[in-house]
This record gives sequence, structure tokens and C-alpha cells, in this order.
Amino acid sequence: MDINVLDGTNQSVYKCEPSHTLLSLKEQIEYNEGIETENQILYYNGYWINNDLEILGDFLKNGDELTLSLPTASPKTKKFVNNAESDAWIVNGTKHKFTRHLVPKKKKIPIKLKSETFGLVYHTDGTESGKRTYQVLRYDVKDFDNVVLETIDGDIVVTLKGNPIEPTDSAVYEETRSKTKLEVAKESSKIAANIGKFLRGIAAIIYPGVTLAIAPVPGEGPSVEGAQAEVHEVGAPEEEAPGEEA
Repeated sequence: MDINVLDGTNQSVYKCEPSHTLLSLKEQIEYNEGIETENQILYYNGYWINNDLEILGDFLKNGDELTLSLPTASPKTKKFVNNAESDAWIVNGTKHKFTRHLVPKKKKIPIKLKSETFGLVYHTDGTESGKRTYQVLRYDVKDFDNVVLETIDGDIVVTLKGNPIEPTDSAVYEETRSKTKLEVAKESSKIAANIGKFLRGIAAIIYPGVTLAIAPVPGEGPSVEGAQAEVHEVGAPEEEAPGEEA
């Protein structure tokens, strides 16, 4: 069955079996959004569902909606020390809302992490701003204040207290999924303006001398009403193929 999870203005669809537990759904959310299961607070019809062993089919049906809330604790600052032989990029946040931080080689940079998990970029696809895709390795650093990056066998490795640590998983972060409301509104206005120009062009061909009336959007041209927020459908976690270094 499909379960809709609403996180602010973002909505994702998760495929689950009625026999799955709430914890298994949280694990899917963690895989796709980078939010640890213990930091997820899920509500159904305004009621907090706090038993991770609850069977989904006992209180949900296909198409039902859950609301995801996060603790309001202030972000924790971690010190990233880059002793590696090249610059490194750190991804901070969820797939729907993330930021990148450059950590130059041989520099120490404090970063306020939105959670206890961060991503180390090892490959980037695309060059156009707003459309790039990042392959990242994600690490859990809840028990540490200093994160040190080293070069070992040609790869940038995360070390804590002098010891390399293994990533918890790998994931793909897309800039097209991480946009502010203003950026989305601007893109919608541009698309609407192009549609308006197209319709007026067609009208001029079919009905010469007749002007097609389309209400303009201030500063952008014609608009189309009824645009809806993007809904992302995701399934069960899959392994990511390793890529080249960033």
C-alpha cells in the first residue's frame, strides 16, 4: 500500500506492506531523507504514533497520510578538519532541503549540522546550478565534535579520534528537489510565460487578427493556475553503485 508522508510543503509516497511496522517506514524515510529514525515524529490525524512496533495495516490503509515532524533542538556545530590532499564538499540536511559546504584542504571549518548525519560528496553529475546531482556517502557523527578528513589510498576518508569510520549508507541528492518556495515560484512563472506565448502564437495562426486574452503574472508574463507541489515517489532502499571521487 502507498503511504503519503507530508514534511512541511513536501510530500513523498512510500510503498509498504500492511504487515510492515512503523519502524520499517521510518527506516525508509531515513534512507531517503537522512533523518534518523529516533528523530522522526509521525502523526496520523493529529495523533502521535509513538510505538515503532505498531503494524501499519492495523491503523492505516492505502493512500493514508502521515505528518512528519522533527525535534526543535538547535543545530549542533561540528568542526570539520580537512587534512586531505584536496578540497571536500559536505552535504548538510535532507534530500528535500540541503546545503553544500566547501571544506578546503588543510583548513578547519565549523558547520552547523541540521542532524547528526552528514554526507561527503564523492561524485557530481552536471554543471548547471540548480540541476546538479550529488553522489554522497553518509556518516553518523552524533558522539563526536571534531570530524577529520584524511587521504588514504587516494580516497578522502572520514576519521574520528584518528580512526577511519565506515559510512552508514550512500545516497543521491538532487538540486532539483532542494528549492525554496521563491525558486519554485519563479520557475512556475517562467513556464507559464512560455505557455502563454505559445498559445498566443497558435491563436494568431488560426484566428488572424484576434488577440488571445491571458491574464499576466506581474513581471513574468502569462500564468497558468492550478500548479501543484511536486510529489516524489520512493520505494524500498536500494544499494547505490560506487562512483568516482568528487
